[in-house]
Amino acid sequence: MMARKKGYFRFAVEPDERTGDAFSIPGHDKSVVRTDHDGDPAGIDMDYRQCGLPIIPYADLVVLKLLGSGRYGIVYHGKWMGTDVAIKIFDKSRVAKDYLDRLTKTFWREAQILSKLHHPQVVAFYGVVLDGPEGTLAYVTEYMVDGSLRCALLEKGELDRRTKLTVLLNVASGMEYLHSMDVVHFDLKSPNLLVNLRDPQRPVCKVADLGLSKIKQNALVSGRKRGPLGWMAPELLNGRRNKVSDKVDVYAYGITTWETETRKVPYGDMDPDIIRSGVAYSNLRPAIPEYCDPELRKLMEECWSPDPAARPSFTQIRERLQAMLMALQLDIQN
Repeated sequence: MMARKKGYFRFAVEPDERTGDAFSIPGHDKSVVRTDHDGDPAGIDMDYRQCGLPIIPYADLVVLKLLGSGRYGIVYHGKWMGTDVAIKIFDKSRVAKDYLDRLTKTFWREAQILSKLHHPQVVAFYGVVLDGPEGTLAYVTEYMVDGSLRCALLEKGELDRRTKLTVLLNVASGMEYLHSMDVVHFDLKSPNLLVNLRDPQRPVCKVADLGLSKIKQNALVSGRKRGPLGWMAPELLNGRRNKVSDKVDVYAYGITTWETETRKVPYGDMDPDIIRSGVAYSNLRPAIPEYCDPELRKLMEECWSPDPAARPSFTQIRERLQAMLMALQLDIQN
């Protein structure tokens, strides 16, 4: 796991993926990147140009401070063309050879998917760096001054109701857009949501960290135990199906709403095997505190329904949160 100062991105390993496979996204007939048997990208020059990934020379970046580091990479706050940015460096020297192909594949997948997404509530992608120090790869994204929602919840304490609803609305809007683009996130949780809470009148939250995301086809996507345990939907854990719907993200959104309400980690120190079996077979869910707003309680319970078809869409979630915010504004004015 990555040690974070501000809760910025991590580099995800996909243990169920075969190394050396090609992958693609809608609108492109050819794969984004292929890896050879030594774990180095093969055909990158052709693929990144074909897929339209903007290239940023490392010399154009000014590295300012470390945001987080871990086994697979480092994230810095920096400047590019006078703009604050986050620089996510993929350091091959930190990666065991057995994982290099998978991590390289994940890096290029996330860069390629991010490059095709343009929405106010999805972190903006600026480009990839091919000539980093000692041959490292990197990509450059929008910088969010308060880091992850998780860190903000821990450092700033409980959010006021308006800020909380605005943050949740932002996330729902970003996820509604991702699903409209046939992208299933698979890793939605507070550490992967970036925030700027400096202006109390205009809190901003954006969806980030698409390293585990997948493109759905015919409304379904392969999902064998993808994502963090506490946020994983029962259909990902019970082994009953190879294909799942985008409602796995709605389930994770329900857990993330609970995080925002309680500022806790789901299931705390509970044994992982108990969590896994409880969620998959016994309808185990985090305990909602008594003080929780009734509307948010209802939303959480619907989002983490054991039946994916019973969970609301992100369009429905967005509309409900907009109504909650409007009602709150009327209460304040009166």
